[in-house]
Amino acid sequence: MKRNAQSLSICVPGRKCINKCKFCVSCMHTDIYKNQMDENLPFYDLYFEDYIKRMIFSKENDANVMMITGDIEPLQNRHFLQTLATINKYVLPQRGCSAFNWIEIQTSAVGFDEGYARFLRNTVGVSVFSFSLSSFDSEKNAQIVTMPKNKQVDIEQTCKIVKKYDFTLRLSLNMSKEMLISVGGSNYREIIANIFDKALKLGAEQITFRKFYADGDNEQSHWIENNTVDENFFRELNRYVRIHGRLIGKLPYGYDQFSLNGISVVIDEDCMNEEKTMKEASKYFVLRPDCKLYDGWNKSDIIF
Repeated sequence: MKRNAQSLSICVPGRKCINKCKFCVSCMHTDIYKNQMDENLPFYDLYFEDYIKRMIFSKENDANVMMITGDIEPLQNRHFLQTLATINKYVLPQRGCSAFNWIEIQTSAVGFDEGYARFLRNTVGVSVFSFSLSSFDSEKNAQIVTMPKNKQVDIEQTCKIVKKYDFTLRLSLNMSKEMLISVGGSNYREIIANIFDKALKLGAEQITFRKFYADGDNEQSHWIENNTVDENFFRELNRYVRIHGRLIGKLPYGYDQFSLNGISVVIDEDCMNEEKTMKEASKYFVLRPDCKLYDGWNKSDIIF
């Protein structure tokens, strides 16, 4: 049976994330996925083959976008990214499957510099740099993400490197109250206008506004309850984008895409792909380090 998906999310393996985001979805769940993409394991060759099969399956089911993400900061595991690049560039074509040419990375940018930028562009083939922000203030953003003190990200400098190496810059904005404070404004309409002005100054071509996801009685869900923007903001945001923007089209998973001030805009109110039955297609498949393919971020979403 064909399982349509827009993209394949590659979950980069790693023992522990360098960050500890106050809203981290991974910390809300206890599911454990064994890392079978470890060259030191005795059956690595078998799991390596499984990984390739699931990448091919994803391509055969219309997933033409590869999104590099994970339960850790994906930049932490450069060795795996090198392996992924080899599979995509050389192994898939040898098996009669076209490579993923549209490759994105979702990152907090911890560990990112000019050397890493060259590696992502030239070796991995990344074309879209999706920069996750919870505030436009670098210090406040670092506090929410809980970055290591010696690795705090300078937002403006990061965006300069991204533009220097000609990535498409997407700002994935986690809509915290601090995000609104960081741009200033006396009402939601003014704040939204200021967000777009700030994004333009940073060189962004795309913005995704992301609503937080909370699940269960845990530290992260409690933080979200106290720090997320209210529904009135999203209503005003939708109104603002429809009035001032131009509708480009509807994405396969149901969201409208707009152009506003030369920026492509998507409002993502379902970042965990929960409403699958209401959409024409899954937002994404997820390929985890256990070499299994999933139709979402929960263990129960396994395909094979």
